Amino acid sequence: MRLARFLLWFFRPLFWLLFPYRVTGREHIPTEDGGVPTVLCANHISDIDPVFLLICQKRHIYYMAKAELFKVGIASWFFGKKFGAFPVNRGAGDTGAIDTSVRLVKEGKLLGIFPEGTRSKDGRMGRAKSGAALIVSRTGAQVLPVGIHSKDQKVRLFHMTYIDIGEPIPFDQLHLDNTERPDLRYASRLIMGRIAELAGQGEGGETAPSE
Repeated sequence: MRLARFLLWFFRPLFWLLFPYRVTGREHIPTEDGGVPTVLCANHISDIDPVFLLICQKRHIYYMAKAELFKVGIASWFFGKKFGAFPVNRGAGDTGAIDTSVRLVKEGKLLGIFPEGTRSKDGRMGRAKSGAALIVSRTGAQVLPVGIHSKDQKVRLFHMTYIDIGEPIPFDQLHLDNTERPDLRYASRLIMGRIAELAGQGEGGETAPSE
């Protein structure tokens, strides 16, 4: 993934000028591959959220990406070979994408997931799909919750976006230790609750500091 990291480093100043961002909680991210198995879970308010998460810290993040992006050869090469993304057929119960996710986490890679499964059109958080909790249940990973928020929950040119990285949620707090019947619903609600707090969408929260 050297090309990916180089491109992110090279274009970071320009990206920040166009889409300024402020990050808190970088210290909560495991610093190297091969450590505590970790799944990063964030809300999804814009198409460039994956770039924000990649560019704001040093770890490479592996993402599921909609299968349509891989239908063109050069796009498949760029996103897959160079950025480590892999296709998922959304809404089709793609077991292959789940298996790939489990393998990456077990290898110590940092997997990034948007539990809602798609971008929010109005910035409000929706219900989580079960995929993130399922992957965590199969890997024993901790969950790293991240809240992405901005004024009016819309990412705009030259407007600040806030990326708040919370403390990891240990696996034993997620009620997933019963391998026969992991409580995916409880885990999903807990994960989304932590993300909502970080994104200012918890009880009494503000969506973003005023500018």
